[in-house]
Amino acid sequence: MFIKSMAKIVSLLLTVVMILSSPLGLLTGAREKRIARAQEDCRVSFAAISDIHLRDNFKLIFQGMLDLGLNDMANAKDKLDVVAFVGDITDHGYIGQWDVFAEAVSQYDIANKTMVVVGNHDTWGPNRDEFDNPEDGVKPTFIRYNKEISGRDITEMYYSDIVNGYYFIALGSESDNVCAYLSDTQLEWFAGEMEKAGETGLPIFVFMHQPINQTHGLPYTWGLKKDDPLDEGGIGDQSAQVEAILKQYDNVFYVSGHIHSGYKNAGNKIIAEYASVETLDNNNGNPITLINLPSYMYFDFIRGGHLVNGCGWVVEAYDNEVLIRARNFATGTWLTQYDQTIKLVG
Repeated sequence: MFIKSMAKIVSLLLTVVMILSSPLGLLTGAREKRIARAQEDCRVSFAAISDIHLRDNFKLIFQGMLDLGLNDMANAKDKLDVVAFVGDITDHGYIGQWDVFAEAVSQYDIANKTMVVVGNHDTWGPNRDEFDNPEDGVKPTFIRYNKEISGRDITEMYYSDIVNGYYFIALGSESDNVCAYLSDTQLEWFAGEMEKAGETGLPIFVFMHQPINQTHGLPYTWGLKKDDPLDEGGIGDQSAQVEAILKQYDNVFYVSGHIHSGYKNAGNKIIAEYASVETLDNNNGNPITLINLPSYMYFDFIRGGHLVNGCGWVVEAYDNEVLIRARNFATGTWLTQYDQTIKLVG
């Protein structure tokens, strides 16, 4: 607990440093490295960040850090089709914290569409015990701010969209626990959306804050102890059900956050027991690609890896491959040593 508390303090100090230093980086050449598609024939592109943990106190620091990334996205040479915020957008789910997020995003034209995905911290508002309270319960609050931020009308904690023919599916916990809870209704809906997405023959992008159990080094990367329960840090009890639905289809990309681990590639997986991009075989023996996001606000002080905050992924889909590109949005720089190219099957 002491180590984790110290990690947050050190990371907060680094956030201040990055806010002060990043404008200088823009003046000395980072602007030349603005977001641009790697190839001309890109079919769809999106940026994803997670674990922003916005607070309404220390607003200048937290919103300032987010502003750096949003400015980078807004100044992309090739406009992004989608920006996905993959959970723990707020630190406690309070209205004031959602207001900070809405205010920040409203100042920038970051993409053609935005996706807001719920994280466990976003469900910890004052009325968390009355999840569906029509006034200011967790669910109505999430629905209201999703509408304000993305313009999207939703009725549940989960939804889907189609962008340039590609399915973007957002799953969301329907409880206030650290692990997720997906109702039977949501699981049935998810299975139906995946079936429709599979019929397109295109890659399918699924977003959920919590990773699949026992991926990305879990439970070690969550609790740092080998004997932690196997579902720690992941979806939880229903992880196998989600995984079973995913495994029925080819070219699936599952994007998560939650564990605050920085970038790590296959080269250092042996030491860290974790990689940011991993694969699971589906029912046809083809890989499901699992993409874990670093914490945007806090760098990975405990587990090592790339010790800088402000990071996320840019993903680009082409006819025969998907590029997964690591980017520090706060400084406007690519981190190419962590990039991955996934060849599509079929």
